[in-house]
Amino acid sequence: MEWRTNRLRITSVLRVLSPPLVALFAVVTAACGVPDFATPGGALSGGANGGSGGTGGGGGTGGSGGGGGTTDAPPYTFRAGENGFEIRVEDGKFEPFWPIGVNYSHAIPGTSPGEFLASREQIAGWIEAIAELGANSLRVYTVQSPLFYEELLRYNTDHPDHPLFLLQGAWLREPDEDPAFSGIPDYLDPSIRSWFRDEIEKVVDVVHGNREIPYGTPENPMNYGRAFGTFTADVSPWLLGWLVGREVEPLTIMSTHQKYYDDHCQGQPCEVSYSGTWFSIEHATPMEAFVTEHLDYLTVYEDERYDVKHSIGFSNWPTLDPIDHVVEYEYPESVDDMEQLDLLKIEVAPSFGPGLFFSYHAYPYYPEFVLHEPAYQVEDEVGPNSYLGYLEDLRKVYAGRTLLIAEIGHPSSQGTAHYAKSGLHHGDLDEVEQAQAVERSLRTIRRAELNGAFLFELIDEWFKRAWVVERMELPADRRRVWYNPMSPEQNFGLLAVRPGVEGVHHVLDGSGDDFLVEPNAWQEGAPLAPQGDVHDPLRTLREVKVDSDEGFLHLLIRVESLDPDGNGKVDWEHVDYVVGLDTFLPEAGDACLDPECSLRTERNIEFLLRIESEQDVALFVDQPYDLFGIWHQDRKDWQLYRTAPNEDGLFNPVRTITNNSLWYQGELLAPILWQDTGRFRTGPEAVRSTSNFWYSLADGTIEVRIPWTLLNVTDPSQRLVVDDHVPGPKNKQNELTITKTPGFGLMVAALGGTAEAEGVVVDTLPRAHKLGNSWVIPADGVVSYTWAEWETPTYHAYRKRSFDMLKEALPSIVPASANPSP
Repeated sequence: MEWRTNRLRITSVLRVLSPPLVALFAVVTAACGVPDFATPGGALSGGANGGSGGTGGGGGTGGSGGGGGTTDAPPYTFRAGENGFEIRVEDGKFEPFWPIGVNYSHAIPGTSPGEFLASREQIAGWIEAIAELGANSLRVYTVQSPLFYEELLRYNTDHPDHPLFLLQGAWLREPDEDPAFSGIPDYLDPSIRSWFRDEIEKVVDVVHGNREIPYGTPENPMNYGRAFGTFTADVSPWLLGWLVGREVEPLTIMSTHQKYYDDHCQGQPCEVSYSGTWFSIEHATPMEAFVTEHLDYLTVYEDERYDVKHSIGFSNWPTLDPIDHVVEYEYPESVDDMEQLDLLKIEVAPSFGPGLFFSYHAYPYYPEFVLHEPAYQVEDEVGPNSYLGYLEDLRKVYAGRTLLIAEIGHPSSQGTAHYAKSGLHHGDLDEVEQAQAVERSLRTIRRAELNGAFLFELIDEWFKRAWVVERMELPADRRRVWYNPMSPEQNFGLLAVRPGVEGVHHVLDGSGDDFLVEPNAWQEGAPLAPQGDVHDPLRTLREVKVDSDEGFLHLLIRVESLDPDGNGKVDWEHVDYVVGLDTFLPEAGDACLDPECSLRTERNIEFLLRIESEQDVALFVDQPYDLFGIWHQDRKDWQLYRTAPNEDGLFNPVRTITNNSLWYQGELLAPILWQDTGRFRTGPEAVRSTSNFWYSLADGTIEVRIPWTLLNVTDPSQRLVVDDHVPGPKNKQNELTITKTPGFGLMVAALGGTAEAEGVVVDTLPRAHKLGNSWVIPADGVVSYTWAEWETPTYHAYRKRSFDMLKEALPSIVPASANPSP
């Protein structure tokens, strides 16, 4: 027997009186057997072991009716209704359930998300961490490895009173991700449809512990880059629901629609309808009909194979919400309000008890309308909070519907991609600030009366791309083998993943105990030009150590004493330290360390680090090598994007544009903003996780770590640096050109005066010589440093401070319905 074939009907909005035109796309057939699509009274059958047992009109979680592994587990049943999710309790009644979950992430350093190389021990530890945090659910985006489902089954079997419920995704890939793609991105292309249906079938079978998935090969391209193996762990008794799809790009929707209109509607917009077994839609766009069709496809497939149905939703985001936002620029200036994916149009069959829910990845810092829409300018107990205004508007639109925030989070990254007036930024937060931001966002979700939230994400993942740094991460496919602390997307995790193996890695504390290298340079005796005061030991340079790892260049500077007068502090008013860095060619870069050229170097430098106090540490870049504005294609004539010989001593602060200006009705709502990425946070790493500088008074040592990206290193694993020789703005079609550096050169100077830091050169390492009015650092004494390339990164993991803080805070945030009775 064959699947029921449903066809989409088309009605041109320009020809209202015309009879319906037939055919958008037919549902492909599959020989899987025909179910009774509507059981009497909406009854759902399927117990924990695939036997009979259901509740009239209710949703259900079943077992391996299709023949997977058996599970002796309670038959948890969820449904999504007018007041949110509900769970069936022992007496058969339904009680409110508020899912608080974590988006499960698994790509360990050196791997891509489709490789699934995490060990059983790692997976088990991650699942246990989610539970320890206080979550009741976890979400995955696609099929995971068999180990994941086996460990989830083990955990839930061992913890029957406090299981973790699963929100299982079915991934929708972008059309241009298809190896056969050429031309216009189109979700209605048969290859995309075939891939998506294959994904849906795999996901359903895997959750029910009933699938064998072969390894992807060129001969088996359908499974290339996807999980594989034998799946026998039936976790369906703990299935909260299905969350299908992804954040669909508006430009891809636009091209999908236009191709459909060209093929079927003489190039004019037209409406589409789809009539399915459980879900139907009228007056829809082609994409809305496509989504409806595949929600129906999954539900019918599961019902037929396992005699059970579950709550289901599609993964949406504010960019496609069904709200018109007045401040967002129109296309092509912006794509963030040009298309809508309005799934409120979907009609649900009355007998479908599990219910349809609505899901958004919604953050406080994107898109611009979330920050600046006039109607969203409200406050909470902390201060301005436009995120609350947006969520309250979204709640009104979805009144009487289950509305879930399936992604919410804030990264503990040094860099940010967007600032928000509320302080709920997209990065530039340490681990404590991360916890505070996540807690406030969760309270905002609760205050807006939404029906659940999933934190993004469990572990930091190095493969992630962020627009704000992507122009400087080249080659892009090697991003996964090194760590970028400036990338917000790599630092969302509640579990940190950092360079170095457990017990042997750098911890910034100023002491240098973790520098397991010999000094790269050292010297004895009096300083170069002593001032004859008690503070000369503060300015007397003794040695320099240089080290590196997958995330940073590490420097350790030792002086004679940081506390020569014994007052228990560093008297910063009597000293500045300056570090010159040559990162490419000795003859390129700036020969002067200041505009007056009072300090010169025979080995030219690209970067200058100035340490003026424990709160004032900043990195500067030689003007021609400045990449400021690169993503926004704002390139000045003097920005060569390569190092060039000069002697002007002009260095610019290292900065990154984060927010464009926004005008509305002739009024400037928001100015352009940038982050002083070269201005380092300071303090011990144990106190401030994003710090790049600290010192040890007892040891006389100063420790600095510099993220590779800030030094224009595009791939430290291959020692690649920016060396651009192609004019014009930079984009994906005109990337920066890069080349291998032979290594770095480093020099240090201590400046000061008898009363205050006046810029007088007191000492240098290596020792300089006088030439006219300048001190000149000789090339042959400059510290030379290079490092071994790598293919497999080292890493270790730890729980961020944000993990413990959120663990403590969650009970006061989530409602009692987040802790259901078994």
